[in-house]
Amino acid sequence: MEKPGFIVKFFDKAYEGKRLEELVDAPVAAISGVSGSDAEDLKKAFGIRTVGDLATNKYVTLAQGINCFSACSGQILDKDFEAKEYKDLAKKPVSAISGVSEQDGALLKKAFGIDNIGELAENRYVAIAQATVTLASLVKFLRTIGAI
Repeated sequence: MEKPGFIVKFFDKAYEGKRLEELVDAPVAAISGVSGSDAEDLKKAFGIRTVGDLATNKYVTLAQGINCFSACSGQILDKDFEAKEYKDLAKKPVSAISGVSEQDGALLKKAFGIDNIGELAENRYVAIAQATVTLASLVKFLRTIGAI
């Protein structure tokens, strides 16, 4: 059985021997630092149950896009179209994203200490989940072409 190597340090001990593909389907609480109650809050807010769910959640993806747009607003728009509010988008509460309620935002705050869109976009647990999903996809591809 292949071991995911360096990535195991980001998961609870019970998941150390798991393959990357198994980690994608593991409960989100398998990520070191995510408690059972944090996982329950994520499930209540966004229906997130697994590492893969966290990595691919539409609100996380939207937050990352908004955060990027906010950070790059002075570089991607012509001067005639720049506005100060673009630069401040990442500082808006998560509930500013259509479909995210204030209660959902409160659950994210409780689970991960997230106060705004930028913090959701750059959350370390999200990054771990996304890296796991990306690496699992790469392994699957490499197996498909016979490289491993």
